[in-house]
Amino acid sequence: MPDKAARPFPLQLEVELLDRLSEPVREGRAKSVSGIIRTALERYDFANVVVVHPAQLLISVRLSAEIRRNLKQISRAKHTSVGQLVRAAVEAYLPQLESSAVDQLEMPIAPTPQVSESVLALRRRRPRKLPAKPAGKKAARKSARKR
Repeated sequence: MPDKAARPFPLQLEVELLDRLSEPVREGRAKSVSGIIRTALERYDFANVVVVHPAQLLISVRLSAEIRRNLKQISRAKHTSVGQLVRAAVEAYLPQLESSAVDQLEMPIAPTPQVSESVLALRRRRPRKLPAKPAGKKAARKSARKR
């Protein structure tokens, strides 16, 4: 029986993983998905965990104010990031682009019903400027001598 002091802990899992976890419960090999997760956590050796993060680059794309506004509005409504929307749109569009002939690339592309035009572009971010380094004593003396 679970610990009475245990409280709900929200996790985001992929649908495929949740389906795999639900199968032993349906077949009677486990009492609950929570029980499977608790057992897995108790038995897992976290010392050997290797977390892989795909390499990402920050790029800038010129977007109209309307597209930026739509992206932000959709991201709030879908409870996700603008970047996630952009990745979804680009991944849905790439097969069309890759199957098109080179001379057809110049043609305007109508958005699919699932993907609006506003999510077909990336948002633009400006790099932060670092504050200027203060001049050292030698540099201050040299500039004082020149005056």
